[in-house]
Amino acid sequence: MTKKNTNPFRFNQVVEKEFFCNRSEVRVVGDLVESKQNVALIGSRRMGKTSLALEVCRKAKRKVVHCDMMRVDSYAEVIKRLVEATARDSREPRVESFVKSLLHLRPTWTIDPMSGGTQLTVTPSAKSSPENVIDTLRILEKRCKTTHSVLFIDEFQDLTALPKHESFIAQMRSAIQCWKHTAIIFAGSDRDKMKALFSDSQNPFYQSAVVVTIGALEKKVFMNYIKRRFEQTGKAILPECIDKVLSITDQHPNSVQKLLHFVWSKTQASGQADERTLQSALDITIRAEQDEFERTMDNLTLMQGRALKTVAKLGGEHTAGADFLDAARIRNPTSSTKALHRCVQLKILSKDASRYQFTNPFFMAWLARGD
Repeated sequence: MTKKNTNPFRFNQVVEKEFFCNRSEVRVVGDLVESKQNVALIGSRRMGKTSLALEVCRKAKRKVVHCDMMRVDSYAEVIKRLVEATARDSREPRVESFVKSLLHLRPTWTIDPMSGGTQLTVTPSAKSSPENVIDTLRILEKRCKTTHSVLFIDEFQDLTALPKHESFIAQMRSAIQCWKHTAIIFAGSDRDKMKALFSDSQNPFYQSAVVVTIGALEKKVFMNYIKRRFEQTGKAILPECIDKVLSITDQHPNSVQKLLHFVWSKTQASGQADERTLQSALDITIRAEQDEFERTMDNLTLMQGRALKTVAKLGGEHTAGADFLDAARIRNPTSSTKALHRCVQLKILSKDASRYQFTNPFFMAWLARGD
């Protein structure tokens, strides 16, 4: 239970237990994991994929080997991340035999300066190959079986940036299809790459995992969660204020938690958050990121900047229409599409079907203000 003087909203970090807003996908993913079925979680960054995966494992009372592959740049680094993620808790059973199986990776125990506990580090050869990674996965599979763990590979699509990744992906698929006792959760924020990996019949990972798309939380679920969190800490929030929060953030989980963190902070003890409280909190949130927004705009061309500002003000649906082009002062739809495509490449916007969306809703709120 959250203490009354503790802010009940957390952002930019993994959330769990009472800080986690339950969602329907938890049960779906949980059932799949319990059945030893592999799962591919696909969704934008900060949409709650990692929190969901870890919450599923917590509820199932399963240990989890969480390995983040973001921006991995070599096979040696892949091996290092896999092994060190597996050995984070040295108190697990049979850790000695596990370490002995890694002698070729020169394992050493070090002191974690943050926690004060011990942690295992390895030094794979700089010449490590895809075959070495597959050998490491075989060792990890035995370890996961022994500890009843789930293997969770985050930002899985970044493995496709490695040299000769096509052959590696095929070898990896061949290896894991033999796993009988361990479920694997793959997660990725690049929707196009993840869908290609798991839904394209030409890809080795085709149908090797059940694809679950992670989007915005259901409005009713979010509203009940927000109301309850305020009440648990002796405060209240107006329903229309909650509506406005969800509208500003486009129901993006991390953004909702971030804005509400400051709304709660600005609400007096035993008080009630209203429109004025929200605006004050929004000011704080935007000011904290304004320097980054300004740098981003400075790096865009004039046309890209105009297109982006117009999406903020008119929305991202009819970007080839006359109203959008007039407001953006862009002559033709081709130029508009090209400008917005560049914003997608820079991950300022994302595109779902025919709609452009800001990856950071506070950037959109800042531009809409015209500050």
